[in-house]
Amino acid sequence: MSGVNGDEEPKWKRWLQPWKIAAVLVALFLLSQAYFSWRDSFLSAALNNSPAFAAPEFPLEFSSKIQYDPLTFVGRGARAGFWDWTPEGLVLTPAGSRYFRMEGERIISQAVAGRRRFSRLRERTTQGASERVSFFYQWEELSPPTVALLYPPPILGDEYLASAVLVPSGEGWEVTALETRDFDEPLEHLQSIASGVLR
Repeated sequence: MSGVNGDEEPKWKRWLQPWKIAAVLVALFLLSQAYFSWRDSFLSAALNNSPAFAAPEFPLEFSSKIQYDPLTFVGRGARAGFWDWTPEGLVLTPAGSRYFRMEGERIISQAVAGRRRFSRLRERTTQGASERVSFFYQWEELSPPTVALLYPPPILGDEYLASAVLVPSGEGWEVTALETRDFDEPLEHLQSIASGVLR
């Protein structure tokens, strides 16, 4: 009888209570976060499984006849126990032979720089079939050559900004371009010193 008199509230008005609206908004937020997390997990897995990102090489090559200077990477490498100076040039130590090899008069790195892992996504942009991502990552391990020769070396546990381009590959993603300035720039500087002073 109250329905006939108009005393009964319409069913849709029952959802206008503040706590119900808040519950719906929270549920929508959690669903959207779960979707984005699921979607981004494929990108983070692709990065963490890419050797170029996860375990980058430490490419360095220089002459064993390089002038000995205790203030350059040559001196830092000697203090780290990678090589000894002799009148004939640098000679690898047993410890140094784990990370470097001699080819004629050249000393060539065979080390990785360390291990990195994806930390969190900053931005994602779709460009045709590819994805351009800006993200943060952390170093989990640093190899002895990275710590001794790179200046400044990365710091374990700190977050660094990077960018990558990924394209679909099979059932996942493949990294086709990668920029990690905290590592790339000091490494390029080290390489230019090593090649600029060759005899």
